[in-house]
Amino acid sequence: MAFCAKAYAKINLFLNVIGKRPDGYHEIDTLMHSVGVYDDVILELTDSDITVECDNNTLSGEDNIAAKACKVFFEFAGLNCGAKIRIVKRIPVAAGMGGGSADAAAVLLLLNSATGKNYPICDLLPLAKSLGADVPFFLLGGAARAQGIGEVLTSVESAKIYMVLLKEGNKQSTGHMYSVVDSADIKPKGSITELINSLRIGNVDGVCANIFNSFCYCWNFEEMCEPFKSFSPKTVFLSGSGPTVGAIFENESDAKKCADSLTAQGYNAFFTETVDTGVEIV
Repeated sequence: MAFCAKAYAKINLFLNVIGKRPDGYHEIDTLMHSVGVYDDVILELTDSDITVECDNNTLSGEDNIAAKACKVFFEFAGLNCGAKIRIVKRIPVAAGMGGGSADAAAVLLLLNSATGKNYPICDLLPLAKSLGADVPFFLLGGAARAQGIGEVLTSVESAKIYMVLLKEGNKQSTGHMYSVVDSADIKPKGSITELINSLRIGNVDGVCANIFNSFCYCWNFEEMCEPFKSFSPKTVFLSGSGPTVGAIFENESDAKKCADSLTAQGYNAFFTETVDTGVEIV
């Protein structure tokens, strides 16, 4: 029997890299939000072996984080079995949108259902954290403030926001980007508290006025924003450590017109909107 889920991507509306900790990790303060672009994750239990097949062949195989999610769940549950996982990729790869982490969270939730264990989410969060700092967020989804190394989560109420996401160029080394941020004296613009308050009441202007990302300083951000200029978005932001940039619009119609125009020009652009879940079992 196959179990299926939609694994939703995320954006960062605020990402302040506070500094490097003694353990080598970086302390951050970020506001993450699930958005409507998703991967399909299909899982079947088997007698043995864990296999991952993806329509992007470079992501198939046991090195995929989805396979690692299987292993940690089976170990936690004391199960001696296997799984066949198929992933249909829609979330851009290496884009700062958490596609791999979303898939891993989907596998944990699918296994929780497929095996009949039905653990509460609080039991799955440590497993998610062992896979990556942002994987716990995808178990919860919606909007959340993440602190520490990204694992300390506080859910946030959110109204709908419409946007166009654009991925052009290749992801830089995360280590290099952190070293750039560490060596610079970057003061956050805006306030994550004001952003959260604006998000709660649907004040798009307030959201846009308080968006910030430390990693913008690692890119030629003005050049990355150039494709959006003729569409007059409310603001343009960087998601995660990039290279995906997003433009926020006042309404759905303006966002869709922008996405259609950029796509026609050959850009890897697409319309999306915020959603209130990280993984949807279907």
